[in-house]
Amino acid sequence: MTGRNFSVPFYLLDWSHSGGAGLATIEVLFSCGSCRMRVSGTLGDLNDMPPKSGSPTDAADRANIQDVAKAASVSVSSVSNYMNNRFHRLGTETRTRIATAIAELDFRPNQAARQLKTGKARVIALVVPSIVNPFNGQMVFSIEQAAVEAGYRVHLCNTMRDPKLEKEFLDNLAAVGVADLITIAPLNTRRGYYSAWSDLSIVAVDANRLDLKLARLDTVNLDHEAAIGMAVEHLFALGHRRIAYVTDPLITHSRVMRLSGFKKAMKDRELDDSQAVVLERHQSALDVADAQMVEVGRDAASDVAALSPRPTAIIAFNDMIALGLLATFRSAGIAVPKDMSIIGVDDAWISQLSFPALTTIRQPIEAMASAAVERVLKPNTAPANAGSDAIFLPELVVRDTCAKPQEDAASRVWKRHLE
Repeated sequence: MTGRNFSVPFYLLDWSHSGGAGLATIEVLFSCGSCRMRVSGTLGDLNDMPPKSGSPTDAADRANIQDVAKAASVSVSSVSNYMNNRFHRLGTETRTRIATAIAELDFRPNQAARQLKTGKARVIALVVPSIVNPFNGQMVFSIEQAAVEAGYRVHLCNTMRDPKLEKEFLDNLAAVGVADLITIAPLNTRRGYYSAWSDLSIVAVDANRLDLKLARLDTVNLDHEAAIGMAVEHLFALGHRRIAYVTDPLITHSRVMRLSGFKKAMKDRELDDSQAVVLERHQSALDVADAQMVEVGRDAASDVAALSPRPTAIIAFNDMIALGLLATFRSAGIAVPKDMSIIGVDDAWISQLSFPALTTIRQPIEAMASAAVERVLKPNTAPANAGSDAIFLPELVVRDTCAKPQEDAASRVWKRHLE
């Protein structure tokens, strides 16, 4: 086809430079949708091409691992240990000499050569429904920080929980040697979904191993039942007895477990556990990708108003739903916390910026992210090992959206504004 320009994703598989003639051969994998094509050929005379500013004109001019070892007066294996973060094998003075030599020589390890040697790219695939949800964004950021510290990069895909999009992403990465996957909040109906990529080391954040049904899986979770129990206890101590719970469809592990935690905590205190608003799939607020959680909260306000008896406090599945409820109540003239108390879960950064500031249950995001990266990079590969389950404890963060109930005032306001 002539007269048209187009571009597709490509991956460099191998290249070589003939030296004196300046000719380079290259082998490339092109990928477009489900189609792939391997192409090899000659680029031309590299000696005629202008060098990048500040870089050498020939690969032979660049420092290699032997040069670093010679400059630091250490063995090549010591430099290799340093580059692969095996610092426990090196003394402090040795690490300092190697670091100095690397800086002075501007040494940059050849990632393509490393991958050809190990068969594995130093990359973690990270799939998330959507980073529009601030909690997901914070988790992704913390995972990337932990990965970089371990010498890895992260390839991110916002899947919108679309299995076709996710499959295409994972197939492309598997083709270039990516063997580590962290998945955040996968659907609890994806039984055996990831078994198609049997070579992957997989860690699932916010997931139940029984839902995913994989031969081996590591999971990282908040204690979701304890989180909601903590919220119920806080409101109970303030004097609330009519407490509602708001969530959208129970399509993930956390949504199922937090509703379970609400019912359990209410029953433990001999309170009515029936005031749970679960926005179902037929409703306009359905949010499969976690990208419209604030709208879920907005739409839930009228459902909460229809509860009988009317609640004096609401626990939301997460901070974004809580903020949606808060915005609707404010527009309707319902004062929080005077007329209604609200508490969220996650402690997303935006929860501090609402007015009033949102009381919430904090997830230890950085610790959970570090655990996920550690487990995906160092899995227990023993044949009988099915994986590990790391569970983290929540923490109550008291701000300004909860107070003692004002029964008469609340009833008058609800009747005037939301009926």
